[in-house]
This record gives sequence, C-alpha cells and structure tokens, in this order.
Amino acid sequence: MTGSKFAGLKAMRERRAQEAEETADQAETPAASEEPRRPVGRPPGKRSNPDYQQVTVLLHGQTYLEARKRLLDERKEVSELINELLDAWLKT
Repeated sequence: MTGSKFAGLKAMRERRAQEAEETADQAETPAASEEPRRPVGRPPGKRSNPDYQQVTVLLHGQTYLEARKRLLDERKEVSELINELLDAWLKT
C-alpha cells in the first residue's frame, strides 16, 4: 500500500479548493445594468428590533379566535392591538 485509504479524498478536496480559488479570481463584478441580488433570508422585523420585547400570554381560545378574525378584517396584528390597549391603559 502506497498511502492512506483517505489519500484520494484529500487530493479531491485540495483540487476542489484550488478550483474554487481560480473561479473566485476569475469572477467579475456585476455590470451596472444588472440588478443587485436580494439578501438571503427574511427581512428584519419586530423580532430583531430592539424596541420590541417578546412576551407570552394565555388567552381563552374562543376570545383569541374571535379577536384574530376581527383583526384580519382590519388588517392588524394581535401584537398591535395588545400594544394599543396597554398604551391606553397606562395613560389612565
């Protein structure tokens, strides 16, 4: 035996790394006419906004269901409603 049984895998890995370097060297910057690529992933929202704090509440199932139906008609989120209600309560 002339080498380890993983020598072929090592050589293949080194070839791929070399090909990747060559490809990166040959890559050109996008032309001005091309649109920039959209970033991968979900756009930032409330979860990543430091002004918001995630909380857990327990609601009666029927109350929550009816509230969600009504909020869908008004195109609002439950968090918006709860925030408005708490703001109003704090002002009293």
